[in-house]
Amino acid sequence: MDSSPAQPSSPRRWHGTLRSERDSARRTRLLDAALELYGTIGFRKTSVQALCQESGVSSRSFYELFPTQESLLEDLYIELNEEITTVLDEAQIPSDATLAEAARLIVGAALSPMLDDERKARVLEVEAVGICDSLEERRHQTMRLLAASVQGAFDELDHAYGLTAPAASNDLTSIVLVGGITETLVQRIHTPADERSSRDEFLTDITEVALRAHGIADRHFRLRPA
Repeated sequence: MDSSPAQPSSPRRWHGTLRSERDSARRTRLLDAALELYGTIGFRKTSVQALCQESGVSSRSFYELFPTQESLLEDLYIELNEEITTVLDEAQIPSDATLAEAARLIVGAALSPMLDDERKARVLEVEAVGICDSLEERRHQTMRLLAASVQGAFDELDHAYGLTAPAASNDLTSIVLVGGITETLVQRIHTPADERSSRDEFLTDITEVALRAHGIADRHFRLRPA
């Protein structure tokens, strides 16, 4: 009698595709559909049926991957914030950049995903608000993490350019800044495109406010033409 141990069975394939691969592809399509629908018509106006139609995923597969629409929104929220973090981490400041240029680059990197695709701004700053307790907790946690990143960036500027920021320039300053920038983005996406300031002016205004909030006097920077 053969007493050799049984060999583990190989993962089952369907039409040559692993189940895990199919689920990953379906998840990606649902996240893409959520960005499109939540970012245009809104979370509360989007049904599971609409998501399935947009993504080409069955309702059965939807519920196998996401127990609720709230869980889909939360996953999308996480992915969009990870994109912002990645862009910030990859931002390179030229060695000959002025303080103003360095600060402008940091602000531009942080906001570029949402300015490049306003659906992302709407999902992050409008549609994700007040949906459920778990997402609210994640939003507050994300706000604190973003504030810490902002403070860290300005600490690096302080060190690199030999500035001395006042004691008031601390984590509270950055929390207020992040909250203010969030509201500014909301106002921008609710303003008709032909009534907005240009993207460059928008980023310049935010950069100058951020510099002043961190105690950096006007003499240290010039972002506008003389």
